[in-house]
Amino acid sequence: MFNRKRRGDFDEDENYRDFRPRMPKRQRIPPVVQLCKEMMPDIRTIGESVKAFEDDIKFLSEAIMNEYGHEDYFNDALLSTFNAVVVEQPQKQAAIALLTMVVNSKNNVAGKSIINFFFEELQKWCKQTYNEEFKITSNETGPWNKIKLILRFLSILSPMFLVDELTNIYKKLFELSIELNNLDPNNRVPLSEAIYTNTILNIPYLFFFNRNNDGLRTKVEELLAYVEQHYLVKTTDINLLREYNGESPYEMVELVQVALPNVKKALINNMEQLNELFPDWNHLLTPQTGDEGFNDALTLPSVEELKTFVRLSKGFGSVDSMWKTPRYAFHVYLPNSAGNFETVVPINTYAGQLFNDIIIDLVESLEFNRKEVARQVITLDLFFKAGIFTEPGESIAQLIATYEENPLASTFKIEDLAIETILGLIFKLPSVSQPFAYFYTLLVDICQNSPKAIAPVFGRAFRFFYNHLDSLDFELKLRYLDWFSIQMSNFNFSWKWNEWEDDSIKFGRYFYNPKVNFAKNLIQKELRLTSNFSEVEDSLPQEFTKYLDTSYIPKDQLINYYQSLFTGYSVEEDSIRKNDLYFRQEGVPMENIVRKILDYTHKANNSREVTELESILDELKNEHGSIISDFNRFVIILLVQAVADSGSRSLSHANKYINDLKEDLKTILAKIELSVEAKEYIIIEAVLTFWNANPQTGFLVADAFKYAGLITSRTIFTFIFNETGLKNNGLIEATAIEAVFRNLSQQISEENESGNNFEFVFERLCTIANNTIDLLDVNPDEDIEIPKVNGEMDIDDIEGDNLDLRWKYFTVIGFIKSILRRYSYEYRELADKFIAGIDSAIPHESTRRIILNWIQETKEI
Repeated sequence: MFNRKRRGDFDEDENYRDFRPRMPKRQRIPPVVQLCKEMMPDIRTIGESVKAFEDDIKFLSEAIMNEYGHEDYFNDALLSTFNAVVVEQPQKQAAIALLTMVVNSKNNVAGKSIINFFFEELQKWCKQTYNEEFKITSNETGPWNKIKLILRFLSILSPMFLVDELTNIYKKLFELSIELNNLDPNNRVPLSEAIYTNTILNIPYLFFFNRNNDGLRTKVEELLAYVEQHYLVKTTDINLLREYNGESPYEMVELVQVALPNVKKALINNMEQLNELFPDWNHLLTPQTGDEGFNDALTLPSVEELKTFVRLSKGFGSVDSMWKTPRYAFHVYLPNSAGNFETVVPINTYAGQLFNDIIIDLVESLEFNRKEVARQVITLDLFFKAGIFTEPGESIAQLIATYEENPLASTFKIEDLAIETILGLIFKLPSVSQPFAYFYTLLVDICQNSPKAIAPVFGRAFRFFYNHLDSLDFELKLRYLDWFSIQMSNFNFSWKWNEWEDDSIKFGRYFYNPKVNFAKNLIQKELRLTSNFSEVEDSLPQEFTKYLDTSYIPKDQLINYYQSLFTGYSVEEDSIRKNDLYFRQEGVPMENIVRKILDYTHKANNSREVTELESILDELKNEHGSIISDFNRFVIILLVQAVADSGSRSLSHANKYINDLKEDLKTILAKIELSVEAKEYIIIEAVLTFWNANPQTGFLVADAFKYAGLITSRTIFTFIFNETGLKNNGLIEATAIEAVFRNLSQQISEENESGNNFEFVFERLCTIANNTIDLLDVNPDEDIEIPKVNGEMDIDDIEGDNLDLRWKYFTVIGFIKSILRRYSYEYRELADKFIAGIDSAIPHESTRRIILNWIQETKEI
């Protein structure tokens, strides 16, 4: 037998050593750590399996009863897990509360520790409500929202408490909301509305496990009577925040208005609505003593401490910030016309308002785990009474059949509820709570999880917005466009385009028709989202292939543009190629000289002298000046397009070449005898002409020229709103509109822009509106109505030549509304000036009244 050498032994004679790496001894995980690793995930997923729920309550409660109080590690892990579920997944609060009460009946120390922990959390968040240094993260919903959620959890634990312990907290919160509300008797106080609505919404949870407590019921009745008598709900109709112009497809309802009526209805008739909403888990609940109390009284912030925060103008969290402006209910899935039934629980019911609240909290607080949000929002029904919602994936046709057979059967779809609520966040005005990408990709994830169930739900939403495009808010059309295009790009660009063919055939000749322009922008956006042109082309019927042309400037105008540069020389149409330098094409007279300019642009900075460029331009003038109609204009266009061509590989390349050559360009431009405005206009026109087939890139490259100091935002606005006849691409082309918003937003943080671009854009849009009104030839006091064309009517007989002008009018008016809302702070500063001159600025009485109202409303948002 051979003796095996130990690892590390060395034998000089055999010249041997075992060089295998030393492996650290496997550390033994402490039992309490292992227990937490196995147990805490089960707590976080509690209730997700209905069949296992009772067993989970039994096994988890036994483990907590046995372990709590022995190890700080376990205690801390349990409390932090409970807290995370309570504030991040509020639909599971009742399950955590049940677990707490079962534990409490056998281990009162554990139960007492849990309620004291949450009381301390409640007190902590109360102190944060007036903390100027409060730090927020993307998933921070805000201190008042946390107070709402913790109070809701404690309310479910009401069987543990003396009645006054919880109702006193409610009374204090209502008193605070009333005091805040009375600070301004005539106008809404955002923070007051938030506290009032949040607190009202929690009251039914006091009865989750405690519906037969007469003392509690009496106290709650007194609370509701008190708040109804002393809290004045102020109705607020801010037109700037309306999702639709003119007639809305549904009535605008504020959440603050329905909160108290919803709760009162939920508590009448022996709490019939609550019995139909909350699951009956009382058979799992062990007897509670009902004598618990908190160690201390809750200290709420004073009105004085909150005075600087009542407008919620300082961002304290995504959900709290939503109360800055009135919160309106948002709808997509209206009662089905075929069956006249609801698929979403109505907002004027307690269940409808609660579901809306829970889904928003889920989406906002779990933002860091999008995949989990996608899974949770469509399984919300598991945590409420069975039968509220239909079976997942049921089609509208199936629901119609069910409804006709039994009108009392449920027609509520959890998918509709979840998607509508998320779309409400996407379409929220004046601003969204998270980056749009989060919401868009969340909806993609939801659809990928259950494509057969969710795809038809998306389809109905697509159709709803499309059918109301005539009146949909200008900015919301862009959000709809973005969402639709992202969904399509993630699902192979599949859409039933033939549904829209009739509209394209009927309205295709009109420049400003909103449905045609939506289709154009959608197809062109799809082309930007893919490198496979044929993939998009193959998805379209013949009627829509004409919208595959992504040109910003029509072909005939493009030819005229290049032809205007020459005399005695004809521009060949075939020489003008997509995103390519025309002057370099074979057969163009100055082709060789242009190549010298391109060689110059590619030289390294330290080997380039502007005198060389000036010599090349002199050569150009000597050899070809006779066929160039305006040499100054030609030089600017040629140099700008040469730089654009050199940097055409990517935006980063474009930035590099523009920055490298900006001083050379400034030197040349300084010697050209044209006004600064004229030079700048020629530059941006040259950029967008070069990038004609991809205007999004063109406007981004124009931004790069702006940052290099060669043009200003005002020049970009002037170009965008320049009208060729009656046609103005800047009003309908998505990339141009985005460029307007982007440049206005950039000015907020830029100090080097001369003049006030907010004023300039507003005045330019008003001028376009006035010109359009003049062409419509309406009386000064005559209202202009949104065109309505239905069925098989002959639109020429109905509207004549004025139809496109009316669409144009509502397009430009919608644009004005959007900029006033989006930049309300900046326009607030200009309000007095606008109001003083508005009579002469906008002669048409009806239009003046509308815009004047919006200007005044900027002070309210």
